[in-house]
Amino acid sequence: MMSELEKLKAGLDYCYDDEEVAEIKNNAIRQCKIYNSVDATDNEALTKQLGKMLGSMGESIRIEQNFSCDNGRNIHVGDNFFANYNVTILDVVEVNMGDNVMIGPNTIIT
Repeated sequence: MMSELEKLKAGLDYCYDDEEVAEIKNNAIRQCKIYNSVDATDNEALTKQLGKMLGSMGESIRIEQNFSCDNGRNIHVGDNFFANYNVTILDVVEVNMGDNVMIGPNTIIT
């Protein structure tokens, strides 16, 4: 029998409040809180925190604060990526964005 996390990763129906699934979301909440509390002018610290959060990222990445996500590790961005203020990426599954991407403020990607 598959765990709820295995179902989620396989793209099947799963129980959102399963303990293992919920911990991934809780970790994303913690990581986003850290990111959003970093000095917005400290590009090195922002990039370092994104490196801990995202699945992969290219060169020259900027995500303005208040950033939110469901997992973080399922987000993959290429070079020259910019997301403006108040962007939410619900990455229950893989979200891949290539090079030279700009996302406007208050955007939700589901």
